[in-house]
Amino acid sequence: MRKIIILVSVLLLGVASMSYLYFSKLGTENDAKDLALQSATNNAAILFSFQNDKAFYEIIEGQGLLQQFIGEEKTNLLKQLKESFVNKKSINNFVQDQEIYISLLPDSNHTLNFLLTVQIKPDQQLINFQNILQPIVKPVLKEKNIYTLKVNDSLNVFMGIQHQVLTVSTSLKLIKNAAIRLNENPFTAYIKESRLLNKNILAQLHINFNQAPLLLKNIITGNLNGEMALFKTQNSFATLNYNFSKEKILFNGNTEIKSADNYLKLFEHTPVQTTDIQNILPDRTANYTIYAYDNYQSWQHKLISWQTLKKLTDKRNSLIKKVKNEYRTDLNAIFPTYLKNQFATFQLNTGEKLAAISLINGEKVKQLLFDVSEDYNDEIKHFKPADILFTYLGEPFKNFTKPYYLIIDNQLVIANNASTVQSFLNSYKNNKLLIQEPAYLDVLNQLSNTSNVGFYINLKNSKDIFRSQLLLKYYKHLQADSGLKEFDSFYYQMSADQNKFITNMLLNKYIKQNTSDSSSIIK
Repeated sequence: MRKIIILVSVLLLGVASMSYLYFSKLGTENDAKDLALQSATNNAAILFSFQNDKAFYEIIEGQGLLQQFIGEEKTNLLKQLKESFVNKKSINNFVQDQEIYISLLPDSNHTLNFLLTVQIKPDQQLINFQNILQPIVKPVLKEKNIYTLKVNDSLNVFMGIQHQVLTVSTSLKLIKNAAIRLNENPFTAYIKESRLLNKNILAQLHINFNQAPLLLKNIITGNLNGEMALFKTQNSFATLNYNFSKEKILFNGNTEIKSADNYLKLFEHTPVQTTDIQNILPDRTANYTIYAYDNYQSWQHKLISWQTLKKLTDKRNSLIKKVKNEYRTDLNAIFPTYLKNQFATFQLNTGEKLAAISLINGEKVKQLLFDVSEDYNDEIKHFKPADILFTYLGEPFKNFTKPYYLIIDNQLVIANNASTVQSFLNSYKNNKLLIQEPAYLDVLNQLSNTSNVGFYINLKNSKDIFRSQLLLKYYKHLQADSGLKEFDSFYYQMSADQNKFITNMLLNKYIKQNTSDSSSIIK
């Protein structure tokens, strides 16, 4: 019996050892396959990936909108690199059908630059690749495994060759950074995981919101404050698949929020909703964010958990108690009962900021808020206590401490200045609304009619805001005929799907339909 036990133990030990060796070898092989991805994701906020395949280039050549989006300079750069590498069979043989990564990275002197990364095919020898390149490249002095390549009379690029990985950029800084191997990179891990669910995709866009601050600092004139402040704390990633179209730039896929205290976590595991709050927004709206949940009572549990993580529980309880004692008003009898399932923050083309909250019974809420409000005029009121709306709706209302407000058609509309609320009211009464604009309707028609979070930018109405926030060269690209001037709308739509968000990202160009009256003439 003892011999049998010993024999079985030895066999089990042998199987365990073989399994360990097999999976260790498999893990090492997978790591070797992902060396290019590791280099491409270093410090990258945006990563575009595609297969080095003839079919891809045939399709992408007809995508003029993408070329407009990245601009003439970067388009010409990519075309010249394709001519020098992909179109030369002797070089392309080493990277045929391999994944190519284009990283958008912050560079020196407030610039953004591309880093191209590709891994040499496993059946090809690195030494053979280097031998082919040797006549056309020159080593960079005092740099290991970095070379310069003269693409043509007007373009020189740097090239890094290390561990089967080829990196190319006009920036030496980016080549050197790409050679650094991080022990742990959550962005790399996220992309590897998403690959398992997105096979046979011709082109993808990967977004690392953690690196957005570094990217934005090279684009904007000031600090990350106001609306830009949200990018400071976004521990989030997105993988979006490119939909080939000549009429619009559309990506769809998933966004994942990693931080437990991220406000958007409150909308996970929430049924998608049809919203109508956008119907009240003025035609001068430059941007908005709409939030939607199924019902306030269930959503409030998530909000309270978020407030606990943010150490806001005492502040919330103190405010509710203070208002009850000083103003004889029970806020818990108002907002949990009469808040509907959606709210929005929005900004006008003048830069003025507002918010709107859908109510179940606006007239009743008017009565219940009487003691905590003071009159500005017959229609516009002013909250006396601070942070009431922040307490019941959270982060988007952080900067609306004691706002002016009006209630009209079951909508509570707020702003920090009475004149801003009056401006909204004038637009609303005169039916000067965003929903009347054909370009805006065109955007909505191309998106799902249900979601949980929607972020919209009207590029035309945002012109003055961009002028004040963007560095001149980026603003010029936004207004250039060869750039983004013809585009009118951007939309990032998120719909909860368990612990992630199904995402549509649209950059749209409205094309007016040519109509003829000739068909309606009665002869």
